[in-house]
Amino acid sequence: MAIFSFGKKKQAEGFEFKIHDTYSVKESGSAVVTGMLNQGRFVPGTTAVCLDRDRNPLFRCRIQGIEQGTRILKIASADSQGDYGARYGLKLGGVSRQHIPEDGYLVSETPELLEALEEKGAAAAKPGEESGASAFAGSHLGHQENSHVLVVDPSKFHRGMPTDEKEENAGPLGREREDELAHLLEGEAIDREKLEPLTIQETIFLLCCFQLANRETKEAHYREKGQVIYETILEKLRNAPALYVIIDEGSTLPLITGDTVDVYTTRELAEKAVAFYSQQYRHLFIKEMPNGKTDLPGRIHLFHWFYYLGMERILVDNGSYQLAVNRRDLMPEAEEKVKKSQVPVVNPKLRFAMADYLEEARWHVSYPEREENMKNKKDRMDALLLRSQFLVPMKYEGGALKRGENQISFSENNSMKFPRIENNLGQYFIPMFTDWPEFRRGYRKEEWAAMVLDLRALIGLADKDGLVVNPLTENLILNREALGGLREKLALAASVKKTR
Repeated sequence: MAIFSFGKKKQAEGFEFKIHDTYSVKESGSAVVTGMLNQGRFVPGTTAVCLDRDRNPLFRCRIQGIEQGTRILKIASADSQGDYGARYGLKLGGVSRQHIPEDGYLVSETPELLEALEEKGAAAAKPGEESGASAFAGSHLGHQENSHVLVVDPSKFHRGMPTDEKEENAGPLGREREDELAHLLEGEAIDREKLEPLTIQETIFLLCCFQLANRETKEAHYREKGQVIYETILEKLRNAPALYVIIDEGSTLPLITGDTVDVYTTRELAEKAVAFYSQQYRHLFIKEMPNGKTDLPGRIHLFHWFYYLGMERILVDNGSYQLAVNRRDLMPEAEEKVKKSQVPVVNPKLRFAMADYLEEARWHVSYPEREENMKNKKDRMDALLLRSQFLVPMKYEGGALKRGENQISFSENNSMKFPRIENNLGQYFIPMFTDWPEFRRGYRKEEWAAMVLDLRALIGLADKDGLVVNPLTENLILNREALGGLREKLALAASVKKTR
């Protein structure tokens, strides 16, 4: 089911969903409820409060997915005019079927409801967190106090639970292994040598466990011990023999969920994720990224590639014990390498916006706010296109260019030639690239020089042709119609600038 946050808006009036029936998904143990949305709207990823039939608050949960008939939806609205009206099926995270009351309600969080839950000790999860260890997550909260780490789905800390409840809530590692790992947290300091043989999954669990324990009872030396575990995870990720990324066929780039991209530490976890996402009619494949042996231009590291793509938030092992980290924590030197290059052309924000737009545009689903979301993402992408500079392949005939030379003198005996790409309709496009790795995919620096041009210059250069951005990756086509729209935006920006 869809579980991400698309086009999230503030809900001034809140929402109220009346529960009619409850079910359990055997494979994951997740709960599914069906019923009627009486008021408001919500999207996957929204947290809700469950009320009993007398409207007493019981617990909080996350609405992971929305279905209507056989369709996966990205929004539920009380004013839906479809075949089923406002009747929906909802997948809930962090709760079992037996905990859901008959004739209950799911409603928006309010300060009053949260206070009531706090008083009865039912608000164990912070906003945006889930207690089920196998739930996929779409938004990331639960902030660690002393670093940039964000822990999603911290798993249950089993201290003090009855035996049968421990077994029911055990995560992917199993309760016995979880208990063994929890003993490593004892004492005033963490023994780094004992962390070395742990898998990445086990180390992430340890950090999740430690954070949850600290929320229940303030742990001594929390910052110091937490930082040691976090730094160990970063080091394990940097040195992992291979990591796995889910690639979206629509953009040929890593799948974006909200503001993050997924990275998996084992192929098995990646395969489970692909099976899950396929329920949303996404066309995906797994790309193995060996450490130091990638097939990326220049054989750059995965996290260096993420720098070029503007993918700064990474969710590790979504669907298991999972952890969100900043790309800069994993590879801070990537930006410095680019700055030291002779022609430091990069467009990470543009590439992220392009991938986000193309994944949406080439995703064949329908939902009420799709047109609005598409427009917003395209407007963001266009605004960045207008402000960016690009590398354009060029051959200079009439004399050799010296290395580092940035001026060309023209005479009757010299000229510049630009390549043109033809599509299967016989239309021609001039290729343009966002950065050197993309340039090298199609053109060798030994054979082709590169000019640095902005979009205004490129539109003039294209004449009757179109333009194509990164033809071997995103393949963003800017045909005459698209270029006409961009010309209008350039003219508008220029007129606004003059009036200031």
